[in-house]
Amino acid sequence: MRRAVWRFFHNQVNEQGESYMLFTLSGAPREAFEKFGMPRNTAVFHPTFSGEGTVRVDDITKDPRYGKNAPHFGQPKGHLPVVSYLAVPVRGKSGEVIGGLFFGHEQPARFTREHEQLVLAVAAQAAVALDNAKLYENIKELNEKKDEFIGLASHELKTPVTSLKGYLQIIARNLPPDDKSKVLANRALEQVGKLTILISDLLDVTKIQTGKLPFTYTDFDVIKLLIELREILQQTGPSHQLLLNLPAGELIIHADSQRIEQVVINLVTNAVKYSPKADKVIIEALVINNKFRVSVQDFGIGIQPDQLDRVFSRFYRVENLASHMSGLGIGLYICQEIVNRHQGRLWVESTYGEGSTFHFEIPINTN
Repeated sequence: MRRAVWRFFHNQVNEQGESYMLFTLSGAPREAFEKFGMPRNTAVFHPTFSGEGTVRVDDITKDPRYGKNAPHFGQPKGHLPVVSYLAVPVRGKSGEVIGGLFFGHEQPARFTREHEQLVLAVAAQAAVALDNAKLYENIKELNEKKDEFIGLASHELKTPVTSLKGYLQIIARNLPPDDKSKVLANRALEQVGKLTILISDLLDVTKIQTGKLPFTYTDFDVIKLLIELREILQQTGPSHQLLLNLPAGELIIHADSQRIEQVVINLVTNAVKYSPKADKVIIEALVINNKFRVSVQDFGIGIQPDQLDRVFSRFYRVENLASHMSGLGIGLYICQEIVNRHQGRLWVESTYGEGSTFHFEIPINTN
């Protein structure tokens, strides 16, 4: 061996407080160390893993700390020869020792003060990278727990909300038309309907995160679907006139009709909600290059340019919204997932203060 071997050991203490895990190495094959097991908290290794400081020795075999631990009392038989020795602890931001960088060479006095300073700089960079990796793993774990909680809570809420809706429907149906309580019951039903939509959206988000959002592809007339949706949405949102601009005749596409319906409903209801001072929303459909495109245009508050790329993010809501504009900021995120699963795309064009147009397009024949 005519070159230095370096190793990084991650500080992973076992029940006895002695075990460290080899993370990576260079200058020698990994097999050269595998048969010797994990390094232990020996007198030579201890200053590094305890964080006492750097160890740089011209000949480690002559160091008083060397060869004091059973069963090898020095380098194990068959171990790559190490004479020059340099070891630097790697500390995290909290000061905790994450691990250590170890360098060895078969010839004596191969590591200088300059080498030591260089390795200290490398150790500092390694610590930053490892801290970031640990932070990422922690965030990932928290996100998984959050998604699990959202899924569980949404599922548990669904049953009592469904029952509540049923009871309110019975009460409203049995009240005389001129009874003031009937108006209150109907308003309560409207709020329960909104809550049901929120719960369904949360369940969809959880299913997206776990890759379990179901899709059923069939052939259907999308023009007929849009006409029927317009009639339903016009009844539920009488404050705005929903104007249709559709191709003549029928158009058969291969897609999940319920999911496409979900996207259209979300875009139209958003258009109505975010244009409180306007009186119309335009829904347009056309075919371009064997793709079916739907555009929903409103004449409302619009979106600032720096927020255009973020409106499709999970739980993101446009800034400076009025307090009465409720929502969790997940509708567009779900829409984007649905469109993506149809091998399509969803995007927005907007002028702040004048309105927005959301477009989505999917292939006519999605396989």
